[in-house]
Amino acid sequence: MPKKQSQSLESKRGFVGRKPGEALAKWLNQPDLNPKAAEELLMNAQVVYRWTAEYPTLHSLNAARKQQKLPPAFWDSYQELNDALANFAFAPQIDLHQLEDGKRVNWTLIAENNRITIPTVQVRWLVQLIEQGAILKIRRCKQCTSWFFAHFSHQEFCKTSCRIKHFAGSEEFKEKRCKYMRKYYKLQKTKNVK
Repeated sequence: MPKKQSQSLESKRGFVGRKPGEALAKWLNQPDLNPKAAEELLMNAQVVYRWTAEYPTLHSLNAARKQQKLPPAFWDSYQELNDALANFAFAPQIDLHQLEDGKRVNWTLIAENNRITIPTVQVRWLVQLIEQGAILKIRRCKQCTSWFFAHFSHQEFCKTSCRIKHFAGSEEFKEKRCKYMRKYYKLQKTKNVK
């Protein structure tokens, strides 16, 4: 009997949410776009997901609500996220740039109350990240503030060069470097090196 192919979009060896996460981060980093609306959706979704991950069942969430363990920011973000998603209406738009899926006509989400437009592809990526539990993996780099997809939970920088630059500016690093250079200079001066 032939083996049934997997229906998942992500490979078994890959990171959960990698494709939509990297695509969303790339789109958020484009300077010619104004992704403020998408950033707000992302931030609200991250706040809601952070707390719903801590209280994964409806029972535990209701218990936390009754004990007032949930901060007001959770409820504000929850309300703003649902209000923003409820206000969107679909509108076709001709896009001159080729999209990721190769379509020229793009259905855009338009919020009727304040005319915010977000391409549906980006909202779809955001929803996929929420469904896959990877919404918290979209982060801003501590050094250059660009968006990136974190492959690991402890990752705080988009590139190695940003990580090195950040730590090179710390007082601890400067002190260690100063000590090392004094020692190195003394060795060079006495010519006790090979």
